Amino acid sequence: LPDGEWTFTDWIDDDGIDFGTPIPLTVTLRKHGDRMTADWTGTSPQVKGAINNTLSFTRAATYTCIKSVLPHEILCNAGFYRPIEVIAPAGTIANAVAPAACAARGLTGFRMVDTVFGALAQMLPDRVIAASEGGNTGVSIGGYHADRTPFIFVEFICSAWGGRPWADGLDGNANLFANMSLPSAEVTETEQPLEILCCELIPDVGGVGKHRGGMSIRRAYRLLEDEAVLQVRADRHTFRPYGLYGGGPGKPSRNRLIAGGQERDLTAKVTMTPMRRGDVFIHDQPGPGGWGDPLEREPARVLRDVLNELVSPKSASDDYGVVIDTATLTVDADATARRRVELRTARGWTTPPAVSR
Repeated sequence: LPDGEWTFTDWIDDDGIDFGTPIPLTVTLRKHGDRMTADWTGTSPQVKGAINNTLSFTRAATYTCIKSVLPHEILCNAGFYRPIEVIAPAGTIANAVAPAACAARGLTGFRMVDTVFGALAQMLPDRVIAASEGGNTGVSIGGYHADRTPFIFVEFICSAWGGRPWADGLDGNANLFANMSLPSAEVTETEQPLEILCCELIPDVGGVGKHRGGMSIRRAYRLLEDEAVLQVRADRHTFRPYGLYGGGPGKPSRNRLIAGGQERDLTAKVTMTPMRRGDVFIHDQPGPGGWGDPLEREPARVLRDVLNELVSPKSASDDYGVVIDTATLTVDADATARRRVELRTARGWTTPPAVSR
């Protein structure tokens, strides 16, 4: 790895208690010779919500990112960990002290991965992916059956990866910092008083790019018991997953509740929200960022995404400059060439921005 110093900041929307108060995560990577330091100085003080990190978890997120850009022959043993120093001041969200709450710290770990990758992307532009979806979303629905026996449903919605320097991000896949998968709808419906109305990829959600962000998942739940309480741990509603080197940011997350025939938007983090029989909760995972200039994406790949209903014809034209004849479902090469000239002229830059948020 090259010697140098690189700094990057990303944000958590809020902690679910102080709504609308962004939480910055800042890391500075310093590499000199055979030593590397990851310094989290400048990161937010610990917060009221249960998303504070232990030092061990901050180290794990840091090691994961650094390991991913090294040759795969290097093993995860003491020889790998020894030359990497992780600095995280006590009393920050990166190294909380009692009585800080930390049960939902997975969210912070996911954002730390995005933060370290943002710094590594400056060091190694051709090896680092754009921001993934921001981590899985935790959904909890609990209540009582008619006979007053309790039910508790908890699952984590896994989603997609950011665009890579060599390929698109993975669609509908677990975050690379998570070792889990999305439970099947059939098992959930067998064991819980819930109906899964949809589990589908969301068109146009991934950040545009030469290598687009993966397509994230939408999942909807209908309650089949008289009443329950909904809680959700989500993020990336305000601060979208970033794109790299001309790639665009992903779309934000979204929570909706349809109750009494009326649909309303919810905050990213939801606590103690009542549901009644027939109510529907819908969650859209945020889209990962894209990598590279979208006007350099091969028109045939854009057409394939349109045919697979991952990208809309409008996005194909507006974002990728690819004009598709919807009657013949083919690329209009001449119109595409003209459209790309128009878009390049309108955006006004010749060197792709390193980060797009």
